[in-house]
Amino acid sequence: MPKRFLIVATDRTGRLNENMSAAEHFAKFPYSHGAIRFNLEKYGWETGYVNFSMAKNFKRLAAEIDRFKPDIIYTYGALIALNPIICRRFFCKYKSFKVVHGWDDLYGELWRDVFGVIPGLFMRWFERQIIKRSDAVVTLSYYQQAKARKEWGVECKYIPNGADLPVFDRSAGSVKLAGKMNIVYTGDQAAWKRTADICEAMRHVPPEIKLYLTGQHYPYLDQYASENCIFLGYLPKNDQLCVMDQADVLVCTANQDCNAKFHEYLVWKKPILGYDDRANLLFKNGRNALLTKDYPSAIMKLYLEPDLRKRLVENAASDIRVYSWYEIAGLFDEYFCGLLAIYGG
Repeated sequence: MPKRFLIVATDRTGRLNENMSAAEHFAKFPYSHGAIRFNLEKYGWETGYVNFSMAKNFKRLAAEIDRFKPDIIYTYGALIALNPIICRRFFCKYKSFKVVHGWDDLYGELWRDVFGVIPGLFMRWFERQIIKRSDAVVTLSYYQQAKARKEWGVECKYIPNGADLPVFDRSAGSVKLAGKMNIVYTGDQAAWKRTADICEAMRHVPPEIKLYLTGQHYPYLDQYASENCIFLGYLPKNDQLCVMDQADVLVCTANQDCNAKFHEYLVWKKPILGYDDRANLLFKNGRNALLTKDYPSAIMKLYLEPDLRKRLVENAASDIRVYSWYEIAGLFDEYFCGLLAIYGG
């Protein structure tokens, strides 16, 4: 009989629903829970998915749990993370499942930065409830693992982000980068990611050094657009990969040690520029990445020292293992099976 794995997520985009297969889920989100779900099926798991519209309704969620009879419910996102636990206690007939929380972001910090101090304080309290009340917690952050241990007495399982080798057609790329040194930033550019820091830095370096950003347009960054700070917006996947292929440096400005970009960047074997704080838990500054709070100086250092760029790449390749998403799913399979053995599942 296959093991059963049910994702209960906060996603409200409408792109995912409970009728979607693992392959369809993976096609839309070939990373994070989409990649974990898809690859767990290769390890013999039967998988399902519940989005926010169902998860927020206790009776609907309980009915889906009773129908699917999961061994593991994997909660992703803060708002619905406690709902399966509440359902198990009050609404479900089937109760033989364990709730594992996938803790990617610091919710209290995120809400403070996006919504303000009071919502941030509430979410900091709520985050504590999620971490303490879930049956187990998986995190991809060394920082969060240490925080949970020190502040809440909870031992989280560390499983890092994964990244598959990019598959693309270089000859079909429609975007050509034009700098003498091209810096590329991909993905979310929200204010809490500190993206403005790298954009502002481009005002202080020569115009032949160019920054290209791909992803959703954020109007607050429009003030930085210039001949060497270029917003490409959303690109077809092949074009995005071709842009990354042309990069001389890849940059991630978020104050995190677990941002998915880091592992995606590492498979490209390009030097990585990042923020000099929590990223030190993943990298050794100056050896396998360049971390800074002074981006103009760091950019010029990379520009003027091509041997440094080469060393950063070589050391990162030898120091930091990047698991494929299939391998990451194997780590989840091993951990989940261990949990079920402990609890008699």
